[in-house]
Amino acid sequence: MKVSIIIPVYNVSKYIERCLKSVLGQTWKDLEIILVDDCTPDDSMDIVRGILETSSRSDIVTILKHEKNRGLSAARNTGIRQATGNYLYFLDSDDYLPANGIELLADAAIQYDVDFVIGNYEITGSPRWTPPLLLDTCLLVNNKEILSAYSKDKWYVMAWNKLIRKSFVDDSSLFFQEGIIHEDDLWSFMLACKAQKACCVDQTTYYYTIQSDSIMGKPSMYALECRVKIIGCLYDYIDLHPNLKEVSDVYVLFETLKAKYFDRILYFSKDKEFQYAAYVSFRTQTYISPIKALLAFNPGIKLCLRNVHKLLPEKLGFEYFKAFVYMSYKLLIASIKLRQWSGRQ
Repeated sequence: MKVSIIIPVYNVSKYIERCLKSVLGQTWKDLEIILVDDCTPDDSMDIVRGILETSSRSDIVTILKHEKNRGLSAARNTGIRQATGNYLYFLDSDDYLPANGIELLADAAIQYDVDFVIGNYEITGSPRWTPPLLLDTCLLVNNKEILSAYSKDKWYVMAWNKLIRKSFVDDSSLFFQEGIIHEDDLWSFMLACKAQKACCVDQTTYYYTIQSDSIMGKPSMYALECRVKIIGCLYDYIDLHPNLKEVSDVYVLFETLKAKYFDRILYFSKDKEFQYAAYVSFRTQTYISPIKALLAFNPGIKLCLRNVHKLLPEKLGFEYFKAFVYMSYKLLIASIKLRQWSGRQ
């Protein structure tokens, strides 16, 4: 079984050697490595060429180059279209793999014949909370189980460290939205909605490097604006697939993501006009009323109380939603501190 590893390259001269060597050293031999040079301004590609000159496996490496910088989504899409493997694997060029990382995932893909396999990961670099994998080694036998696990945050949103069947990606048009950041939120949502069979490998198959200047730190205004765009993209996607409107986990995912995004907007932006415009956008993009959702899905008391804002006049709804999201954040922080305090006793 051939695996195509897709690696976008942009401004990673400090990391690309470690990344590429970890891939060339994989115990899984049937590999295709696709490096996408997204017009990197540094010497990353010089480092790549130097490694390939001395590698015995340079013949499995293909280098593609964009004529101009187009971003991570476009680089991944270029790799998808070029790939000839049975399965695809996305690797960020500042991260790296254990020697048996692909083998662990590929063995599971062969054994269970799944749409995708997800592995566990470890963090290197700056200490920062990241969404953990909360599944043991297991098989998810249908879409209901996949969506349920995703809606409960049991498998993480990042696109990397997932081995995905190429034919499934093609048939589902599972490409990345270009021109935005945080594109993994949209892509993983579509993956969860489409996949019919998946499995989890609860072993480390990826090393994730958090950089101090990463977009995962304090977001720019553009990053916050992209979150509003992503909600719009999700709404359009659900609207194009009416069957999703009948699925409770889709409703929970969509409404929960609105609250998460609005929390970030409130925390990182003091622009009142932007806060209000984001709220109006989130409020407008509703495909079922809170009352109908309560009757159809029984989504839980917290979500029901949060979505009372949609039953109020717009300005009052904004104040209600803002207060509810703010208090939810404070209660979350309090619970975390309480667990930390209890652990020290």
